[in-house]
Amino acid sequence: MQPIRNHVLVKPFPADEISEGGIFVPESARKESNKVSIIAVGRGSREKKMTLKPGQVAYRMKDWGIPVDVKGERHYLLEDAAILATE
Repeated sequence: MQPIRNHVLVKPFPADEISEGGIFVPESARKESNKVSIIAVGRGSREKKMTLKPGQVAYRMKDWGIPVDVKGERHYLLEDAAILATE
């Protein structure tokens, strides 16, 4: 899947099994991580060049993005403005 314009395809990292306090979190109570791996990016536009690159680790806004199924795995398609930071 290739995003267009200023859109980004990301894959979330798995949710943590153990909380920061060391408590096991059951699968039913785990929330999806906002930490994502950038899979593909659009080319940008004349007004706004794309600065994100595939392979980067980033943090997205909570609960943003359209869920899409890529090869049986959940990914999200979102605008580059929903990416808050990169590592």
